[in-house]
Amino acid sequence: MKEVLRKFCLSNIDITVLRFSVVFIIALFGNYKWFDFEVEALKPLISPTWLSFLYEFLGFHGTSYLLGFIESVTYIFLVVGIFKPKFGVLGSLFTIALGVVTLSLIPQIGVNGFIIKDIILIGSGLVLLKHDLNKIPFVK
Repeated sequence: MKEVLRKFCLSNIDITVLRFSVVFIIALFGNYKWFDFEVEALKPLISPTWLSFLYEFLGFHGTSYLLGFIESVTYIFLVVGIFKPKFGVLGSLFTIALGVVTLSLIPQIGVNGFIIKDIILIGSGLVLLKHDLNKIPFVK
């Protein structure tokens, strides 16, 4: 048992599982943005908030597609970050930004499960950011 625990402590399995958990969540919600049901689901979440200016410029579908594009770039960067840590840093920063922007909507729309998941994304983004920064030689 000690050997198993030692190997676990020396491994990066925790970071790998965390990274793919974040990728799964962002990919799932990001890919929904390309479908009409998500365009409709976003209307009551975005309309009463500071993000409503996006509807004026891009319309309902355009706003959803923009969010989907940003989320797609984020999870792609996180995956590429496994091999190229600089992309992981960008993906982590985008993850943190997604969480912060979503949580900034709480004063206008209140607290719900859709919003609260972003607290976990911010924490996960910070852990992944630190991990990927430590893999870049010039940072050390």
